[in-house]
Amino acid sequence: MKTSAINFLFAFVIVSCNQPGCHENANEILNQKDKNSWAYQNELMRLIGENPSKVDYYFERRAEINGESFIVMNCYGSDFCGELKTKFFHKNVESIKLQNRGWKGAQLIGVGFGKVKLESGQEVFVFEKLDRIID
Repeated sequence: MKTSAINFLFAFVIVSCNQPGCHENANEILNQKDKNSWAYQNELMRLIGENPSKVDYYFERRAEINGESFIVMNCYGSDFCGELKTKFFHKNVESIKLQNRGWKGAQLIGVGFGKVKLESGQEVFVFEKLDRIID
């Protein structure tokens, strides 16, 4: 009985998360640079900025980086994929929806970004809008 319950739970977890995998990237910068580097993040922002509505977004986690609060999401375009770090402010109502760790792997629909400069001078996307979460 324990084994069947575990198998059911495992199957449920796999089915409930339909996030595509990022196996191959057509973009050389995303292939060669570390996902935490500014070069990687800048290139991903450039690619997403070309047509943000044509990109699929999946929640990965919330993170504190150098004292700044970020939402980390996996992004899938037609010929690229990557891990984007977007700044968020705790007063942003939409970002509060993602407080729950249970959202990992959930698709984010209607994501909207602004831009802001960090104290370091680096420009990053700011998480501004979220229409709904599909889990």
